[in-house]
Amino acid sequence: MSYDLAVWEGDRPANDAAAAAEFEALYARFVESAESVEPTARIAAYVAALLDRYPDIDTDAGDDSPWSSGPLLSEASGPLVYFPMVWSRCDEVSAWAAEVAEQHGLNCYDPQQEQLRTSWSQPWRFELTSAHGRAFRDPDADIIRRVLTRLSADDYFAVLTRSDDWYIQVGYGERAGTWHGWYALERRDGAPEEHYRVELTSGEEVISAFTSFLQDDPAISRRFAWQRYAV
Repeated sequence: MSYDLAVWEGDRPANDAAAAAEFEALYARFVESAESVEPTARIAAYVAALLDRYPDIDTDAGDDSPWSSGPLLSEASGPLVYFPMVWSRCDEVSAWAAEVAEQHGLNCYDPQQEQLRTSWSQPWRFELTSAHGRAFRDPDADIIRRVLTRLSADDYFAVLTRSDDWYIQVGYGERAGTWHGWYALERRDGAPEEHYRVELTSGEEVISAFTSFLQDDPAISRRFAWQRYAV
């Protein structure tokens, strides 16, 4: 099983959704197409930088290489390189490969996480984080649902922060100070003294609350029996 990254040259996508759409278009044109296209100079230089640290797996120096295919340059076509690495080393290697892409002024997209791993063209307004996984900036309702439905005794919290430091967060089960199968939903309206909490049994209500916060719906303050909460 491999872990894939896509790196391409071009304008910075505005957000994860825009990056996903651009990746899909590039993949259809340069990977699924039977036509072979010479890699651009910038993509070739990026691949050379990757190989400078980790040589191709089909070479004598590549015994410890994390790449799942070789030569790595064969995965490049035009302005895009879509390349696999071994799953056991994906955290370390994908983070480094994304840093190298940033240094080369390229975009790096992670199709497993559906996230852009390099900088955006626009500042973020909302950021979704959880106990496991990378942050999602300006997530849509589908991403919020996907993250929240995975809450468990291990992956037990998620936080949606607005750029002005308002946030809504949820904790699941005993680690969040509630019962197994229950959710501790909290919101902070800017100042620390404006912190509120309510305990719920419905995951759908939690998803609805996060989505309402994302949409700046003022009714969220009246929708639940919030109690002022001192952290």
